[in-house]
Amino acid sequence: MSLSLFTPLFLAWVAQGPDPTGLSPLGDKPEQTVLHAHHQGTELIVKFQHDSGIRLRDGALVQVGAAEQPQAETQLQQLRAGLSLRGVEMRRLIELPEQQLTDWRMDGERRSGQALHDLNLFFLIEVPQREKLAECCDFLNSFALVELAYPVGTLSDPVAPGPGATLESSSTWTLGSGIPRLPAAGLGLLSGAVWTPRAPQLPAPNYESRQGYRRAAPLGVDADYGQTFSGSRGESTVIADVETGWTHDHEDIRHKALNQFIGLNGAPYPWDHGTAVFGELIGEDNDSGVKGIVHQADVLMSSHLGSVSNIPTAIANAANAVGPGDVVVLEVQCYSSAPSPHPCEYDPAIFATVQTATAAGTHVFAAAGNGGNNLDSAAYGGLFDRNVRDSGAVMCGASDGSSLNTAYFSNYGTRLDAHGWGFDVTTTGYGDLYSGGSVQTEYTDGFSGTSSATPIVTGAGVMLNGIVREAQGSGLTPLQLRDLLTQTGTPQGSGGMIGPRPDVRAAIAALGLPELSVGGSLVPGGNVEITLSGSAGDTFQLGYSATLLASPTYLPPFGYRYLGALRSTATGAIGAGGTTTLSYPIPNNSGLSGKTIGYVQAAVRYSSGSGTGTLTNYVPITIN
Repeated sequence: MSLSLFTPLFLAWVAQGPDPTGLSPLGDKPEQTVLHAHHQGTELIVKFQHDSGIRLRDGALVQVGAAEQPQAETQLQQLRAGLSLRGVEMRRLIELPEQQLTDWRMDGERRSGQALHDLNLFFLIEVPQREKLAECCDFLNSFALVELAYPVGTLSDPVAPGPGATLESSSTWTLGSGIPRLPAAGLGLLSGAVWTPRAPQLPAPNYESRQGYRRAAPLGVDADYGQTFSGSRGESTVIADVETGWTHDHEDIRHKALNQFIGLNGAPYPWDHGTAVFGELIGEDNDSGVKGIVHQADVLMSSHLGSVSNIPTAIANAANAVGPGDVVVLEVQCYSSAPSPHPCEYDPAIFATVQTATAAGTHVFAAAGNGGNNLDSAAYGGLFDRNVRDSGAVMCGASDGSSLNTAYFSNYGTRLDAHGWGFDVTTTGYGDLYSGGSVQTEYTDGFSGTSSATPIVTGAGVMLNGIVREAQGSGLTPLQLRDLLTQTGTPQGSGGMIGPRPDVRAAIAALGLPELSVGGSLVPGGNVEITLSGSAGDTFQLGYSATLLASPTYLPPFGYRYLGALRSTATGAIGAGGTTTLSYPIPNNSGLSGKTIGYVQAAVRYSSGSGTGTLTNYVPITIN
C-alpha cells in the first residue's frame, strides 16, 4: 500500500511552505492527473525531492549518498513494488554521466549564486498502456519522496500555421511506443549523413537585399552596422541548435555546419527547419544566397528526435558541448494540458535544464511558440512569472514581419524579452524562392513564426556579446545580455507583449564603447570630420585605408582590424568631453562624387576600466 496524500509524512513535507532550499518551483502536484489529447504517448517523467539521493542502479531505484532516512527507504520499497506491479520501464531522463551533471550543476551554482535542481533526480518511466498513464502519475505523486510526476506531451517546430489554420493545428510528432536507447553524448556524424561532393550548381542569386531584418532600426536589428565592430561576426562563438531538420551540406551553411552533429543520432533531412534557422545566423558571406547575422560563428546540431522527453538531453548535450559565453538555441514549441503550444520551459525537466545552462554562463535563446496565448494567464500556474521563477533564457516572440506589431499567432506576456520578424524571412531551405536542383541549393522568402524570429534575436545577442568580449576582455553574463537587449531595443507596436526588437546600434551606444562616426561637408573641396567617442584620456591611433581586407586581421589585444594597407595614421587622446574630432580636406575633384574614397578605424588603448583596448568600428568615407 502506498502512502496516501493525507499521511502525516506527506503533510509534514508540504507544510514547510516555501522551498527551504531556494530552488525555483517546478509546479504543483495535481489532486488528480488528467490526460489531455497532447499526452499521446505512454511516457511520464518523475522528479524526486531535492537531496533525496535517489538513483537508478541495475534497473532499481535506490538511495545514494544521502543522510540516512528510514522513512524514505520505506517509501522506496513501496514505490518499487508498485512500479513492478505496473510493469513499467524506467531510465534516467538525461543520459549524460551522473558526475558530469553534478559538476555542471555545481559550476552553475558557483557562478550564479542560485540553487539549482539536481538533474540526476529526473527519470523517464514508460507504462505499458496509455490508459494507465494518469493512474501511474497519481501513484507516484502520492509519495512525499516524489516532487512531481507528470505525463509527457508533444512538440512541433515553432513555424506559424498557414492561412485558415487553427493555432494548435501545427503537426506534432511522437516517437511511438518504447523508450529509445540513446547513444552517449559527444561529437558524431548522423547515420548516412556523411557529405560527398556534388556536381557544380549555378550560384543562387544574392538575396541580401531581401534580408530586411539585417537593416537599421526600426526595420531590423542593424546587423549591417554592428558587423563593422571587432568581434561582431560570431568569431570565437559556438551556437548549438536544439531542434531537427538540418541540410547540413547546404551550399550557404556548410562552411560551418557540415557534419557538426552532437548527441542523439537522427535523419539529416527530414525537412528544412534547422536549415532555415542557420541561414539567418550563419549564411555565408559571399555573393550569392543570404548573409547570416553572425556568419563566422561555429555551430553544432543537437537533435531531440521528435520527443519532448529527449529535449532535456538535447539541451544538456548542447550546453556541455559549448560552454560559458556560448549559445544554445531552443527552436521547438511544446504541447501539454496547459494552453498550447507554449514555450517548452513550461515542462519541469526542460526548465531545470535550461536554468542550469544559463546559471553556468551559457546564453539560451528560446522560441515562445505560436499559440497566440497569454503566458500570464492563470492557466500556466505562474510558471511564466519571473517573480515566481526565471530560467535565465531570452524568450523570443514574433512580430508581423517588418511591422513591429505582435503577430496574431505569437504567444505573449511579461515573460517575453525580445522579438524578431515572424513573417516573410528570406533564408536557406524549402525552395519556394529558388532551387538549383537539389535540397542543398534551396532558398525561401517565407520562413515564419517564432521560428524565424528567434534566430534574429539570437544573432543580435551573439553580435553584441562578441563586441563586448573583444572590447572588454570578457563577455556579458546571460542576464546582462538579456537586459541589454530589452533595455535598448526598438519598442514593439500594438498587440500582446512580445518585447522590443533588438537594436544593435542603440545597444552599442548604451555600452559606451569606443565608436567612430563620419560627418562634415562630404563634397569635393569640402572637409571630412571623423569623430571618435569613448572615455576621456584613452589614447588612440586612427588609421585610413583605401580598401578593406577580405579577411579581417586579428591584432591582440585590440581585436580585428578591417582596414587594408594604411595610407595614413593619426594619434592622440580622447578629449575631456569623451569625444575627439579630426578634420581633413577632401580634394576638389568632381570625379570623387558618389564614390567611397576610403575607410577609417581606430585602435583605442584604455587608461582605466575593463580590458586593455579595442579596435573600433570601421567607417566608410563616401563623397556626395
